[in-house]
Amino acid sequence: MKKIILVLVLLSYAIQGIAQDNTTKKKTEKATFWVNGNCEMCQNRIQKAALKTKGVKMAKWNIESDMLSVVYKTKNCNIADIKENIAKVGHDSQGHKATNEVYNNLHGCCQYDREDIPKSLKK
Repeated sequence: MKKIILVLVLLSYAIQGIAQDNTTKKKTEKATFWVNGNCEMCQNRIQKAALKTKGVKMAKWNIESDMLSVVYKTKNCNIADIKENIAKVGHDSQGHKATNEVYNNLHGCCQYDREDIPKSLKK
C-alpha cells in the first residue's frame, strides 16, 4: 500500500512539472510598434534584424504605415531587445535610434526622415 501511495505522489509531481514546463514554453506575446524605413530593402532588413533576436517567432513590417508586428517568447526577449537589434542595422524606432554611422551606411533610398513620428501620424 505504501508503494502505491509513493508512486501516486511521484506521478502527481511529474505531471505538475510537465504542465508548468508547457505553460512556460508557450508564453508568447504579440506586439506592434513603428520602425522608420522606406522600401522593400528596409522591410527585408528590419524583419531579418527582428527575427535574429532570440525568441522572436514572427516579424512583419508594413511599408505604408512603418508598423512592425512581432510575435515573441517573453522568456527569451522583450520589445527593447527587438528594437535594439533593429537599430543596429540602421532603423530608428520610438526610444531606440540607430547610430549616425550605421544610418549613413544605408543605401540612399533607405535613408528616411529621422523624426520620431511614424508616417501614419503625419498624414
